[in-house]
Amino acid sequence: MELEQIALTALACAKTYPDGTQGLKSTNLKVEPGEIMALLGPSGCGKTTLLRILAGLEMTDAGGQILFGDQDVTARPIEQRRVGMVFQHYALFPHMSVQRNIEYGLKVRGVDASTRQKTVGELIDLVRLGGLEHKRPAELSGGQKQRVALARAVAAG
Repeated sequence: MELEQIALTALACAKTYPDGTQGLKSTNLKVEPGEIMALLGPSGCGKTTLLRILAGLEMTDAGGQILFGDQDVTARPIEQRRVGMVFQHYALFPHMSVQRNIEYGLKVRGVDASTRQKTVGELIDLVRLGGLEHKRPAELSGGQKQRVALARAVAAG
């Protein structure tokens, strides 16, 4: 499974909620292809809000812009952004097996069944969850849940 590496740019991204609460002050960010970065700051400073804007879970205020490479994705819906996100509490579907949780994003994107099966198999091997494919999240340890969430994020992206 080959992952595409492109630059990510956020320009003047801010978030103001309907009640006037400012969730994120105007922020610029540039992440180069293959670069690993971390967002650090105190609780409530906007880290998660920025990540949600980048993923398409939140919209930036007017004037903000998100670029993936040279493509403006600011108005692109979440399902077309191909961004995976691992939430702090995993956000796994409790009624789905490990395999189905990982496969979910691929299925939503319309990836054919044979490609889904191959990709899910590769990711299960990558995160060392072999033998647990048919277990549900309630049957897994915290670390195993975290690896399922990571595999699902990679598959979705």
